[in-house]
Amino acid sequence: MVKYRDMNDRQRKVFQSVYNGWYMGGKYRVILAEHDKTFWADSLPILFNDVERWFALHERSHGDDQLLVKCVQAL
Repeated sequence: MVKYRDMNDRQRKVFQSVYNGWYMGGKYRVILAEHDKTFWADSLPILFNDVERWFALHERSHGDDQLLVKCVQAL
């Protein structure tokens, strides 16, 4: 994982969304504008990497929209 000071704007946005709140392994729902996706993760780095790759696909159209990451089912 990249150090925070070395992250680009996209990575910082994802980092802040993923690390905002208490982490529990499990099922996560990520919402961006009218897009949403579900991820399973048992560690923060895995969740960060999955969300960052997904967000990169939507960044051009929705890069300024709020990104929400929430746990919907804890392990």
